[in-house]
Amino acid sequence: MKKLFNKQYFFLFALTFFIWSNLFSQQTKETAVSYREKINNEIIVLKNNNSLIPLLNLDTLKIAYITFDNQDEDVLLASMQRYAKIDKIIISDFSLQKQNYNLVIIGIYKNYQYNTTKISNICKEHKTILCLFDKHDILRINKTSEYSSAIIYSFSNDSIAHDYCGQLIFGGIGTMAKLPVDLNHDYKKGDGIKIESIDRFKYTIPAEIGLDSSILYKKIDSIANYGIEQNGYPGCQIFIAKDMNVIFHKSYGYHTYDSIIPVKNTDLYDLASVTKISAPLPCLMKLNEENKFNLDAKLSEYWKPFKRSNKKNIIVRDVLCHQGQLEAWIPFYKHTKKKNKKYKRRTFKTDSSSRYNIKVADNLFLHKNYYKKVFKIIKKSELRDEKKYKYSDLSFYLYPTIIENITGEDYETYLKTNFYNKLGAYTLTYNPLDYFSKYEIVPTEDDKFFRKELIHGRVHDEGAILLGGVSGHAGLFGSSNDLAKLIQMYLNYGKYGSERYIQESTLKEWTSYQFEDNENRRGIGFDKVMLEKKGRGTPSIDVSEASFGHTGFTGTFVWADPENGLLIVFLSNRVYPTRENKNLWRKNIRTSIHQVLYDELEKIED
Repeated sequence: MKKLFNKQYFFLFALTFFIWSNLFSQQTKETAVSYREKINNEIIVLKNNNSLIPLLNLDTLKIAYITFDNQDEDVLLASMQRYAKIDKIIISDFSLQKQNYNLVIIGIYKNYQYNTTKISNICKEHKTILCLFDKHDILRINKTSEYSSAIIYSFSNDSIAHDYCGQLIFGGIGTMAKLPVDLNHDYKKGDGIKIESIDRFKYTIPAEIGLDSSILYKKIDSIANYGIEQNGYPGCQIFIAKDMNVIFHKSYGYHTYDSIIPVKNTDLYDLASVTKISAPLPCLMKLNEENKFNLDAKLSEYWKPFKRSNKKNIIVRDVLCHQGQLEAWIPFYKHTKKKNKKYKRRTFKTDSSSRYNIKVADNLFLHKNYYKKVFKIIKKSELRDEKKYKYSDLSFYLYPTIIENITGEDYETYLKTNFYNKLGAYTLTYNPLDYFSKYEIVPTEDDKFFRKELIHGRVHDEGAILLGGVSGHAGLFGSSNDLAKLIQMYLNYGKYGSERYIQESTLKEWTSYQFEDNENRRGIGFDKVMLEKKGRGTPSIDVSEASFGHTGFTGTFVWADPENGLLIVFLSNRVYPTRENKNLWRKNIRTSIHQVLYDELEKIED
């Protein structure tokens, strides 16, 4: 009888604990969401000359953020840097003459003894946004504020308020908040300018879309850390957005297994074959809808050397869908060596010069015209017998030059001008050492067979490095956050940040199956899920057939699902220290993380 009583008691205790823990979890989730809503409703725009906020035309802005001390943690700055490149400057170092800034943002959090004259001069000479988080400051800088272009005032002065202020400036969120009381004779009860959000990411918590944050983080943390423990990669970045809400953005591990430099969300990874859909493809889509690039023309119309080759009749659409009968891959670096493994004449030198100006490794410089040899090898390569799906890199070597020939512009300039700069995706770039330090770039392989060094800041792919690091098949670097902006633009069918980049009809065509009858799962350039439900590849088995994306050899993965409004970016350097490491695939890390999202979303839909 006593045992029965103890069992009943234990059962009741367990049931009570389960009910209360779930109730507490639900209350915690609701409290977190309601608190964020409260903060949002306490951020008030008091001034907005010429509708400056939210900021548009990011490609035209050079932004300085002025602060009053050199604190490392600055949430407002970090929030804004997710949207655009912003330079942090201590006010004592700000020089109006030396820096050509056309927008200045000033964050004021504490009751500092301000140099109001200096602030006033900055506001007079620059377009300025004042962000005020201290209730006393609105009174003390009233005279200075008359010269500013915009004023944002928050009753709250915590990290969420600082974060939301940054998001408001860039249109990730909007506000309808009004002053509940008079501040002074200029700003009275009821004042407040309505700001609407635009199609840019809102950075929030999973609970805001109904997901349990603790469960989602626990599951993804477990898988990501398991991948590191199993030596699948030294570190990684994971970015997840649902319906434009960024609900997960986190980094794990280190740049290398020595655990010295931890991975940050802003670090750049070598994107490998994700380059294909992130660099040449947006350009080709734009040219296609301008009737300058015809998918159903012969590729030889755009690459004249093919007119005198076995490739004279292959069609652009077939080639972009990987059924153009091209060889999968050619190890071009092997053509630089003789049979005795010494370098051929006029290939490499150990010192740079005007003729040998392509840096392949620290002590290895390639002849400036070697790209002609690469193109010649592609021209002479064999064609496969069947017009069936066979993944091939070769045509993507050609697209940068094709784009230059059509537009009359430098390929990188055209790409950044029309896409990256407007998106605020300032980390997306080729040859990142030209713009970033090594500490901001994650290394890839310790190359023992070609470059004989750790590849760090230069493209991992051997073919791309022979083209100076700039190619259509590989070579692009970037952070998960900036890559996500481009993929979200695709997911929005061509629109992001209230600007249209590509027509909806174009993206719907390019991201659709083209040759299902030929058992080809590819879109135009984009990867898609396998036609059979079983074994759908890297993406979750639950993705829709409208979904699309790509993977990369270095351990990268992006996938967009229009039917679910879901986007994932996974970046890693699984090739460190060697490409022979296949544990990322063997342990099914990327698929498992992707599946967690669909499993959790299913719970809130039921």
